[in-house]
Amino acid sequence: MPSQSNPVAAVCDRRFRLSAVIDRRYRAWLFLTLTLTFTLTSGAAETSELAPLASKSLLLAVAYAGDRLVAVGERGHVLLSADQGRSWTQSLAPTRALLTGVSFPDAQHGWAVGHDGVILATGDGGLTWTRQDTGKDLETVYLSVLFRNATHGFAVGAYGKFVATTDGGKTWTTAKPSADEVHYNRITEGLDGYLYLAGEGGLLLVSHDGGKAWIKSEVPYEGSLFGALPLDNGRVIVYGLRGHILRSEDHGARWEPQNSAVQVLIMGGVRLPAGLIVLAGQGGNFFVSRDGGRVFSPWQPADFGTSVADVIDAGDGTLLTVGEAGAIRVTVP
Repeated sequence: MPSQSNPVAAVCDRRFRLSAVIDRRYRAWLFLTLTLTFTLTSGAAETSELAPLASKSLLLAVAYAGDRLVAVGERGHVLLSADQGRSWTQSLAPTRALLTGVSFPDAQHGWAVGHDGVILATGDGGLTWTRQDTGKDLETVYLSVLFRNATHGFAVGAYGKFVATTDGGKTWTTAKPSADEVHYNRITEGLDGYLYLAGEGGLLLVSHDGGKAWIKSEVPYEGSLFGALPLDNGRVIVYGLRGHILRSEDHGARWEPQNSAVQVLIMGGVRLPAGLIVLAGQGGNFFVSRDGGRVFSPWQPADFGTSVADVIDAGDGTLLTVGEAGAIRVTVP
């Protein structure tokens, strides 16, 4: 295991050892999302700056705060949209670190996480933000955050980082849901309360008790998983590296792999109200299912060639994607 005293060296060493099994474009994306893009001293003490083109810069996550969309990304950018992603305003944040995850359990309370161990909180729907981290953990890279309500939440990240709070982020407790110190890429919750934690090495952990205990699902794939999309009645879709898509009908007890002819990294997924399931990822490649996730067909919108980090229902029959080129609305096929 690389030394944790130098996160840049640690991540670069990790990339070198992964290079034999993953393609060049994926390594570039991993470097983009895991290395400390900016200097280690910049994120802790500085405030983000208003940027006219922030909505077209790198954005890595998006969530709903009531009827408002909130997206986060590079240089501490936090963007708000009240018109389904057609226009955006920027909120200043007390960091310039790369923000990688955002979660709102209700219209007012929200959290965002990212590099340099940054944990931000808001109580007014994303208009203003405060730091909940100590500002001294520059080696930590958070990749995802999930709050089940205004008090109970989780933040997860690189090298097995997992912290939980029961008081709205006033205090955080470190936990170890898996013995493997792998990257936890995303944590999600289904409508039935089940939690899913997706990571590298085919790791998928499932909790049915609110995150107190975690069970490892035997996923028939050893590559990185970048997320789980819970559906209903125990059904869940997981997705990841090289176009891998797997479907379970029983909370991950058994899996049915989906064969994809387009072997690209898949980073996000959404189920639309009409039942259409859309997964999105590298190079503007999407995968669409109209039968509950049994069969996915590749789809690439015209004039859309940018990589997608997250995707959400825009609420008006379109998708809202965030990624390399910022926030983009996409008409559903």
